[in-house]
Amino acid sequence: MATTLPSAAVTRSGDPLEGPGALGEDHGHRDGGHRALVYDDPGAFVAGVGGFLRDGMRAGDHVAAVLTPEKMGWLRDELGADADALEYADADSFYARHGQMLSAMLDLVEGDRAPRSGRVRVVAEQALLRRAPVDVRAYMRYEAAANEVFGGYDASILCPYDTARLPDEIIEAALRTHPAVVEDGGERRSAAYMDPRAFVREYVHERGAPPAAPACRIERAGDIAAARERARAQAIAAGFGEDAVEDFTLAVSEIATNALLYGAGPRLVWSYVDGDDLVCQVRDAGSGPADPLVGYMPPDEDPSGGRGLWIAHQICDVVEVASRAEHTDVYVHMRLPR
Repeated sequence: MATTLPSAAVTRSGDPLEGPGALGEDHGHRDGGHRALVYDDPGAFVAGVGGFLRDGMRAGDHVAAVLTPEKMGWLRDELGADADALEYADADSFYARHGQMLSAMLDLVEGDRAPRSGRVRVVAEQALLRRAPVDVRAYMRYEAAANEVFGGYDASILCPYDTARLPDEIIEAALRTHPAVVEDGGERRSAAYMDPRAFVREYVHERGAPPAAPACRIERAGDIAAARERARAQAIAAGFGEDAVEDFTLAVSEIATNALLYGAGPRLVWSYVDGDDLVCQVRDAGSGPADPLVGYMPPDEDPSGGRGLWIAHQICDVVEVASRAEHTDVYVHMRLPR
């Protein structure tokens, strides 16, 4: 029986991969890496994913799948008895918070459950059509960051994307965040792939606070307490439970403190409801973190620090940093209780 992981019009041209990185050779993907599988029907999905995982099983790799129940059903039909070798997580739970998703993936690849070969092979896909645009942007930024976060591990990650259902902009983002693309049984370099830091900096949506939302000005340490208490009151009024209230309040405190320590004045904090989310927006006149991956890389691996942003990524649903020459906005989202 399969074991369970913890929850937590586009141009597609590119150069074919040759040598030990090419799909279909008897090499078990030993070059490692982060690949996008682009497919347009269930048959292409199970052929690509099934072949990827079977190669790992033959090599003695630790194999895992993060999929929706529907896709996992397709995969079980394809793998038959081999499906029992999989470690499995339901995508809806695993991707509920992207920061926690990254932590769970790090736990997996860091190896306390690694097999004799020491290699980890993961296929991971969530139902992006069911996610709000702010969640999709957050996920694609994590896809870019994954190239740096997992670069030092003996891991191979395959991320399927359904070209028949997903909008072109998501497929384009997938090609920009994966160095290699698997399609129609072959593998090639992605001609659209871009530097992960540049993608994370660019793939954001800057917006102003609602006119009716009052601003807290942050000029000294004592001002952070006022912003924190306003955020706490709004979280309580929105119906959050005690733990969620504390998480939102902590995230606001961490981001406001960063603005005071590292940003430039004027510094402003707003808290407001936007659609299905409670949002805290912190603005300062600085140009933002020197490294856009601050908050994505675990603080003990990130020489530039980033503990406050890392915490916010772990306890909130979305953290989005929009940096411009004249100012930086950090948006912290918590989904409203249903």
